[in-house]
Amino acid sequence: MAAGIGAEFEVCIVGLGVSSVPLIKELEQSGVGYCVVTSTAFGIWKKLHDAGENFDLVTTIESTNYSWWSYDYDFPFYTAKDYYAKLQAELDDAILSKVIFKDIVYIRQDGDMFQIMGKDDELLASSSKLVHSIGFSPDQNIFSTLAKISSAETGGSKHFLVSGLSDTTNMYISRLVHAGHRVTVMCEHFHVLDKIGTIHGNAGGPFDQYEPMQHWSGSSAAPNITGILVPLPIGGAKVGSPSWVIGKVQSYVASLVGLSEVIDLRKFDSVSQVKAQSLVNPTQIEVPGGLGYLVKQWPADEYAKYYNDPKYREWMLKEHILLNDIYFFIQQGLVKVHKRCEVVHLAGKRYSVAGEELEFDDVLGCSEASHKLLEIRGCKPYAYLDYLHGVWNRSYPNLFYLGTTRPYTGAFGCVSEMNALFVHRMITDRSFCTEMTKQFPSLMHGQRILNYSSVSEPDKLHVQWAGMHCLRIARALGCDLSYGEAKKRGLVLEWMTGPITPLRCRITGPYAVPDAAERYKRSCQKIHTNFMAINMIYRIYGDCLVVASWFMAAVLCYGYTWDLMTDLEKALFIVVSWRLATRQCLLSQLHGLVMMCAFDNLYHKRAWFMLFFNACQFLLNFVCVLKGTDFGIPIVVRLGVPVDVFFLILGYFCFPRAFFGDMRVRRPYADWLFKIYLAHTTGPSVNAK
Repeated sequence: MAAGIGAEFEVCIVGLGVSSVPLIKELEQSGVGYCVVTSTAFGIWKKLHDAGENFDLVTTIESTNYSWWSYDYDFPFYTAKDYYAKLQAELDDAILSKVIFKDIVYIRQDGDMFQIMGKDDELLASSSKLVHSIGFSPDQNIFSTLAKISSAETGGSKHFLVSGLSDTTNMYISRLVHAGHRVTVMCEHFHVLDKIGTIHGNAGGPFDQYEPMQHWSGSSAAPNITGILVPLPIGGAKVGSPSWVIGKVQSYVASLVGLSEVIDLRKFDSVSQVKAQSLVNPTQIEVPGGLGYLVKQWPADEYAKYYNDPKYREWMLKEHILLNDIYFFIQQGLVKVHKRCEVVHLAGKRYSVAGEELEFDDVLGCSEASHKLLEIRGCKPYAYLDYLHGVWNRSYPNLFYLGTTRPYTGAFGCVSEMNALFVHRMITDRSFCTEMTKQFPSLMHGQRILNYSSVSEPDKLHVQWAGMHCLRIARALGCDLSYGEAKKRGLVLEWMTGPITPLRCRITGPYAVPDAAERYKRSCQKIHTNFMAINMIYRIYGDCLVVASWFMAAVLCYGYTWDLMTDLEKALFIVVSWRLATRQCLLSQLHGLVMMCAFDNLYHKRAWFMLFFNACQFLLNFVCVLKGTDFGIPIVVRLGVPVDVFFLILGYFCFPRAFFGDMRVRRPYADWLFKIYLAHTTGPSVNAK
């Protein structure tokens, strides 16, 4: 039974997809009168299903899930087919009875009402509140390109040129390489991250749940650039600035883990990044400057664990769950990446690539997904930066946009559900809507500062860290898990290190559900986030303790001891020491960055030992000031120089596994790649290198 055409509703949702499902379920529970007008359900997912295409999603189950879905699984990713089936299962009879399946031509605002118009100016529905939930328009050539790749899957030994880099590109690469072909990619930006990896002896962990311990980013601690952002180039910075130090540390660590031997990331620095990076303090922002779309890859060592298991191998191949490790493919000579300016079209399929003339067997294009927006007559065209969280602008208090925020790590469910909860409360809670209206100017001011200080590309400002985006909305809704609530529920470690997902935001606040705390605890245990608790303490306080100890050592060197200080001097000593020990400053940030040359401070247990030495160093210098003697201990020891040097030397000879871009763990899989994974092909051999 479908909704009546032309009827009037309180809420009309235009589009039926991932972003609208959570809102529909909340409206159902609230008893709000609504309808959904859409041409189809789950757009691109339905098209992929109908075309018989399948692959593993680029994001892990934790990020893809809605809060009410199960977090118990054996395989860490949904396939496109599985995901579409789960979405379809959400459409029960009650929901379908409110859906009008019709093509929408435009929308017009007529007084306080929105009218949804179909072909021949047919009025499909009208409502006092409108939710535009169409989302993104994917690469229009995806199906024709997949058809080309499918026709080339036999024979092997061909050479393809792919224009543009995206998750879709990576899917093309994975299929071409598996068929025995070679690939050259030309792109403007190159940002590739391992989407899952074994973290220093722990079980495989999903990056989209560790990004980068989102709720601690406001502490001004030095950003974790070796464990999380090794592949991120930071250029254009003034010598001596934090960004300059970050660039040097990243380059150094990239050489230690073998990444610099594979690709020169510096040549992919963006223009806006180079021009503006020196103006930004990277410890004050969520996303360092110049970050483009992140392409997620499954590193060879993690993929092989599943592929080598008879339980999974045949199923993975059947469902097109293929290895898509671009770095590994580059290392093994199967893929090359060039900046667009290095590739010049000569004629037909002939190109000059970095001065070498090549004839390609085929050229494949890949375009970025873009906002798909309907015309709303009577309203200004949508601009993401004018809308709070990309969702709402008080100039149009009854108009909401869903599906316009793109997460860096592909967290479809997380972002969709939190945006939907915000819209639901704006629709159903008058006092909340009034408060948001009052705060709108100040909230938008903070949002614009955040967007522009990241120095991202002008057309990428709608791309957000999923966890931080969810956290901002959770705080607005009053459902952010506080320390007090976490302590009462036995979730202190999860509060410290767990990801910001809708499930976490269902533990307390207006959208709390009874079993959320227990389910969130099990989820964190499954992905092993709790082991990072000590690392988080080190990140926040370790370097601060070092700087505070330097201050104490300087005080003693100038002849000040506790017994000789006046009461005012004692008070100043305590205040300054406490301030330096508990708050980040430039010196602590720089010390933290330098020590990242020795280990990854977010994931590796070396940080636990460093925290112990930092605390001992702090206590030693404090006792020295109290007793008025240095106990014959040289100043270099009291400053912690031997400890720092020891760890830096240890890092040089034995740097721990970097979460991303570590080529050392990939190199041993060369034989596996050619003798097992690609054994069926007649294409490139191990001699391709």
